[in-house]
Amino acid sequence: MRQIFVAAVALPLLIVPAAAHHGWGSYDAATPLTISATIDQVMIGNPHGDMMLTHEGEMWHVTLAPLSRMNARGATADIVKQGATITVHGYPKRDGTKEMRAEWIEIDGKRYELR
Repeated sequence: MRQIFVAAVALPLLIVPAAAHHGWGSYDAATPLTISATIDQVMIGNPHGDMMLTHEGEMWHVTLAPLSRMNARGATADIVKQGATITVHGYPKRDGTKEMRAEWIEIDGKRYELR
């Protein structure tokens, strides 16, 4: 009985993050984009990092790599932080919203590959 209870509680916790995550097909790899801005907000974590940038008066949401990949590439939270000036190269959302998936970022003259 206890195992059924644990499964009933744990299963929804596993399904919700999977349902909330999106695929990469919604980004337009045929139209690469590079923007430079100051990081307004950043969250380095799983399932992937996210940050908000203001570029040409518009707020952009940037999807980064997962925490393990960010750390392995040296793009740690003490480098990719609020207030840092960053250049982001990646692919914009197909639907025209101000969102992009980052392929690489550059901070203080150092490039970090995120793929």
